[in-house]
Amino acid sequence: MARPPRKVQKGPGCGHAIRVLGLFGVMMSSALLLSCIVTPAARVDNPFVGNWGTAENSSITIRPDTIVQHQPDGESTTLDQTACHGVFRFAYGTKSRQALTGLVPRQPDLRQKLSDVLVEQSYPVAELDCDRGDQTYVLLNDHQLLAIYRDGEIGAIERLVRH
Repeated sequence: MARPPRKVQKGPGCGHAIRVLGLFGVMMSSALLLSCIVTPAARVDNPFVGNWGTAENSSITIRPDTIVQHQPDGESTTLDQTACHGVFRFAYGTKSRQALTGLVPRQPDLRQKLSDVLVEQSYPVAELDCDRGDQTYVLLNDHQLLAIYRDGEIGAIERLVRH
């Protein structure tokens, strides 16, 4: 008994594979080109991030999610959940001049100093709550930062410059 001839289907030939690979290459090149064009515009630099120092040679490093305090003796402390005994919050925002001078209501001399330094209506701020104290870093310009430290009702201020 003779078998009927089978119909053999041809798979895609080399020409088809080359077209598919070529199309894939064009799509990947386009995606790569678009990612290069879109990435710089989508990335926003955080003006707070970096190293800041005082006249007394103490310094801080502001990271996107926390602050590291550096002492002149070389010791460093990262302020996080552990260092702050579980009471930790770090956020960026904007505060009005009035809200910033209001951080030290029971210290009229310090409030006046803040009032003298803060001449704009509002400022970008980085705020850190740690244990029982808090720190507010006020960006005065690209190279100067004003730190307002509070522990309960006692406050202090300090100027820092970018390193």
